[in-house]
Amino acid sequence: KVPGTNFYTDAKKLKMKKMLKGGKATYDRSGKIIKEAQFQSRLAPGTQVRIEPNRRWFENTRVIQQKDLTAFRDAMATQLKDPNTFLLHRNKLPMALLTDPANAPRMHILDTNPFGDTFGPKAQRKRPQLHVESLNELKTESDKKVDDYAFDKDAGALANADHSGMGNGARDFIFGAGQSRRIWGELYKVIDSSDVIIHVLDARDPEGTRCRNVEKYLKKECSHKHLIFLLNKCDLIPTKVLVS
Repeated sequence: KVPGTNFYTDAKKLKMKKMLKGGKATYDRSGKIIKEAQFQSRLAPGTQVRIEPNRRWFENTRVIQQKDLTAFRDAMATQLKDPNTFLLHRNKLPMALLTDPANAPRMHILDTNPFGDTFGPKAQRKRPQLHVESLNELKTESDKKVDDYAFDKDAGALANADHSGMGNGARDFIFGAGQSRRIWGELYKVIDSSDVIIHVLDARDPEGTRCRNVEKYLKKECSHKHLIFLLNKCDLIPTKVLVS
């Protein structure tokens, strides 16, 4: 029960009354303000607390040398290969910094488009070739293509069409339950506070019940944690299929 509610005033009416009465200054009998109104403080300028000017506020807070980072990377790689070793307290250093930069993905733009072939007098870039000379002709040609389009003759659309007989109608809320952002947040809280994660898979469809996002997150950000796959409902499938 909310304090202040009774037979005549429920919680909603009480909240409305507090909103109408609130936001004003509180006075005593002599008319002095004993509590300022919201956002209307009468403190004189300069009486508030100020931060001491110091150049340390603009410097790096946590720095690490390259040799220390290399030593930590080598030690981490050694411990990851040991299945009997567990890292209970993770360092404050981001685990993404421990990835080998040589194995990091990079864009091979210069391999496909060299600088000399793209800019300068030896540039080989092709300009776009348009078969129209004005925007009106482009609009007319686009409208003609739309009018001549036939869905029955589109092989790509027919290949991706849904032949199950189910239409693209409204989807019930129950089919999306358990997939909200709050549920995902709770899941990642459990992952961050655990050292060993057990991933339960359905033996009838192991690949369909795997959560690739969690596996990718563990591999990239929590490589020191251990992931165990557990097959459930093994009695519902043949033994030969289970062994294979």
